[in-house]
This record gives sequence, C-alpha cells and structure tokens, in this order.
Amino acid sequence: MSITESTTTISPELLAIYRSSNYRVTEKEGRGFVMHIDEPSSMLGALMERHGARSAVFVSAYNPASEPRTEAENQGAQARLEQEIRAQGYRIFQGVGEDPDGGCSGEPCLLVLDWPREKVLALGQAYGQNALLWAGTDAVPRLVLTR
Repeated sequence: MSITESTTTISPELLAIYRSSNYRVTEKEGRGFVMHIDEPSSMLGALMERHGARSAVFVSAYNPASEPRTEAENQGAQARLEQEIRAQGYRIFQGVGEDPDGGCSGEPCLLVLDWPREKVLALGQAYGQNALLWAGTDAVPRLVLTR
C-alpha cells in the first residue's frame, strides 16, 4: 500500500512546508542549484545526464519524524546515512532543505544518483524520515511519503 497525502500521519502544515521548501544541491566549488517539488529541474536533468543517471533522490537523516534532535545526534545520523550510501557505491552530492519563510532551519541532505527506489524507501524509513524527494528521467522532484 502506498502512502498518500490523504492517508499519511504527517500534518497538513508540515506537508505544506515540504511543498514550499527550497531543495538546494551543491555540485562542486559551491556551485549548485535549487529544486522545487513537482517542478521540472533542468539543472537536475543536466546533472543526471552528465553522470548517466536515470533517477535521483534527495534525503536526510536529520530530525527523524520531524522531532528535533541535538546537533550531535543529527550529525551522527547523517554521517551514518552517507557512509551507508557510499559503501554501496552511489554518487552523492551535498544539499540542504530550506523553508523559504525561515520557519524551520535548513537540514543537510544528500542527493543520490541511481539509488534503487526500494532501497531509498527502506533506508528512509530506517532513519525515521517522513518523506524524501524522488526524480526519474523527467527530472521532476516528487514528494514521496514514508509514513
């Protein structure tokens, strides 16, 4: 059974924050781009094309279930997530999810190329995340709920 906005336990207010957020990706030397949910990203498409990727996921290990954790706990979880992904050989770019209104502080995220969707969902759930962004060959980041 897939989780939809009508069946999720995530509050409508939090879903609205996810939908309005800026999802910033850093490629190299501080250059990068910003993605938005359900909007085609030519920059994401170009990045995927340069690396021969057919999909991309934007995920974080910060603040599981949107419950604030200490910076040390968040950094530790994010480091474990990145290490786990790197150990599987996937290409990773650093990023951050930002509330454009400043209501929530930005959370470090990872953009991972060609990570199989079933692994993405399982790992997102293992790290207690509410949601992640997934883009296929159309380079349109879509919100995928995990609870």
